[in-house]
Amino acid sequence: MNRQIGRSTRAWAVYAIIFVILAAFWSSSVAMAGGREWKGMVDSLPADGLWGEWVVAGRTFVADANTRFSNNREDFDVGVCVEVEYVGAEAPFVAKKIAKKRADDCGQGAPTPKQEAYGIIQQAPQRGLLGDWLIGNVAYRALPGAEFKQRYGPLVVGACAKVQYSGAEAPYRVHKLESKPLSDCGGNGTIPPVTPTPPAGQVVERYGRIDSFPESLIGDWVVAGIPYVATDATRFKQENGAFAVGVCVKLHALINTEPATLQKVETERDHKCNGDGNDDIIGRGELYGTVQSLPDGLLGEWNIAGITFLVDQSTKLEQKNGVFAVGVVVKVKFVIRSNGDFYAREIELKSHVRPNKGHAFGVIDSLPAERIGVWTIGGIDYQVTAATRLREKHGPFEVGARVRVKYVVDENGQRVATRIETTRSRGGVNNPAHLKAFGYVNQMPPEGLIGEWTINDTVYVAIPGSKFKEEKGLLGVGAYVAVEYHIVNGRNVIHELETKVPPGAGAQSQLGVIEAKQQLSAAAVTDDEVWRIGGVDYLITPATDIDEVESELEVGSTAWVNSYVETDGTIVATEVRGLTISTTIFLPTVNR
Repeated sequence: MNRQIGRSTRAWAVYAIIFVILAAFWSSSVAMAGGREWKGMVDSLPADGLWGEWVVAGRTFVADANTRFSNNREDFDVGVCVEVEYVGAEAPFVAKKIAKKRADDCGQGAPTPKQEAYGIIQQAPQRGLLGDWLIGNVAYRALPGAEFKQRYGPLVVGACAKVQYSGAEAPYRVHKLESKPLSDCGGNGTIPPVTPTPPAGQVVERYGRIDSFPESLIGDWVVAGIPYVATDATRFKQENGAFAVGVCVKLHALINTEPATLQKVETERDHKCNGDGNDDIIGRGELYGTVQSLPDGLLGEWNIAGITFLVDQSTKLEQKNGVFAVGVVVKVKFVIRSNGDFYAREIELKSHVRPNKGHAFGVIDSLPAERIGVWTIGGIDYQVTAATRLREKHGPFEVGARVRVKYVVDENGQRVATRIETTRSRGGVNNPAHLKAFGYVNQMPPEGLIGEWTINDTVYVAIPGSKFKEEKGLLGVGAYVAVEYHIVNGRNVIHELETKVPPGAGAQSQLGVIEAKQQLSAAAVTDDEVWRIGGVDYLITPATDIDEVESELEVGSTAWVNSYVETDGTIVATEVRGLTISTTIFLPTVNR
């Protein structure tokens, strides 16, 4: 009897297990049939990458690290047909897989085709190139996967741009955005007219440095050793500075005359004339600038300092003490190929560079009675706080006193002074009415070098008589520059703009004790000095960042110095930072 009951109990247990399995299978089948797959057009998707919230045909899903995707990020877009496999009882559902499907699978026609438009850039993202744009009064949004080209100048406010986009309503999705000559926009964003092409073989385009030219511009020119003649019909453009002997120019000339007749002559950036006789390379140079966008895997097109560079397996990439990313400062060595492409031979991360810092030499225009508040120095406002170090080294603080001010730019674009001291230095300017500032380029003119520049969030204006020097790299977004200016009707008018090696970007760094500080001559009391630090003589220039926030830089003090070597062997300091060294000695514990 007991044996029979035992068999009956075991049978019921088996039946129970089978029932549970069948119930689970039935439940799963019902769940799948009840909408665990969803198909429809994408209403919205994450702005950055694939993870985040998706809305497909009115239903909300969340994609995470466990979600599988059948295509790359650039294949998904608003209006694309997708199928979503998901779990969850209510929205937002968890997407297990998202796959792109044909448009007719969603009962729709073909997705919105890509369109093109030309327009003047009215608004651009504050950092990098991804984000919201306003071009020709139309709103666009650039997401990861968008392509950018800056062959005709930087993509900045005021530049002419050609945008390839898609979408049913603003903000439209940017697929490709490229700078164009201002003439292409015609001022109203219309497609430019077709320009007639001269007969083949009669017109040449050349780059070269001016050997000689007439004062009136009409007459005989010699460029790169070749004679030309300019007539009343010749067009002249000086958007990259004024004509002068040694200046790089681009010219268009009719070669069926003797000498060749100049149709157009325009000043050019200096690197365009640095060819080496190689027919495949028409120029070369280097720059320090900010990364605006870069490709996944690093190979492809980089946008740096308002220029598009090509990077391949032969490009040397160095990223010490950090990683390449949008917003970092890099040094680029490049060549310009015969087709006009900029090819990067080397890109080096400069992790010690801080683009929100700067310093300036000027006279005090006004200051508050209690000293805390807004000071106006050289026509520019600085916020002085209780943390600002004030030092009356060469006379008292008063209106008209000459000072050196160190500052940082805060998140609101305001210059906050970290140190102000009276000085006899004018920062290297000869004209006592001129002022000098050192900082980083935030924005530059959309075409050429004449126009408005924003340097550490302050606007300066370059006029046709302004001078430009690019010996320490190209002028571009993120470049560290020395700007000599004077104030005319409330505007900071540029006399000279010159690139410098950024503080902390030199190839050598050393820690040592300051042994001597020597002025080069009595006449140079306001300019260069030589400091001996750790047994090495360093040239200290007005561009050198003297950082005394932690400790004063006096003889006997410990200092960290960053530097580079000039071609003549001179070691130039980019930054000297005072340090407070504390030493702790740990003795071993002995158990007896």
